[in-house]
Amino acid sequence: MQLRDRIVSVAFELFMKYGVRSVTMDQISRHLGISKRTLYEIFRDKNQLLRDGLDYYANIKRKDAKDLIRQSDNVIETIYKLARKGEEMKQQINPLFFEDIRKYHPDVHALITTDGRYRDYSLTYDLLSKGINDGIFKKGLDIGLVNNFFHEVMNIVMNEEIFPKDRYTHEDIFRNIIMPYLTGISTEKGQEQIHKYFEQEIK
Repeated sequence: MQLRDRIVSVAFELFMKYGVRSVTMDQISRHLGISKRTLYEIFRDKNQLLRDGLDYYANIKRKDAKDLIRQSDNVIETIYKLARKGEEMKQQINPLFFEDIRKYHPDVHALITTDGRYRDYSLTYDLLSKGINDGIFKKGLDIGLVNNFFHEVMNIVMNEEIFPKDRYTHEDIFRNIIMPYLTGISTEKGQEQIHKYFEQEIK
């Protein structure tokens, strides 16, 4: 792994574990065993390092998502597995990470909430399209509208202030929010698959 990539990987892990604000460039350089001068020769400041870290993390998520899609038998299973993967990642991230980005890195926060590189609209758009073609979701849906709404719902359910993980489980959210919505946009065939799959997976 090249030095730049190693810095991004290690720094981003520290940001996610401890929050962005509490991790200094001094700590990052010491953790990597490099001088702070070397760090600043590669990265202008912590904001740039954070943005590059988001790109790095987004690429990993994209690869993981494509692997899950290949391993899934149908669209419903894919959606469930993607959401579960997201929940697993969420459990590993300090809530301060997102709060610090919102408060102290507004330009980065804007990228997270609007930029398709991080929200991956194309992936879910393709899943919705496939679901319609396979007779799982209803024909005539405005896929772009449904896709935007689905991302906003996921933003809400991932918000620790609204749904703290010590109070609401992954299964709670799926059974009460995601599953009813998917059922509403599904055909009879899709509804049968949803209930069959979720009853097997959510105990």
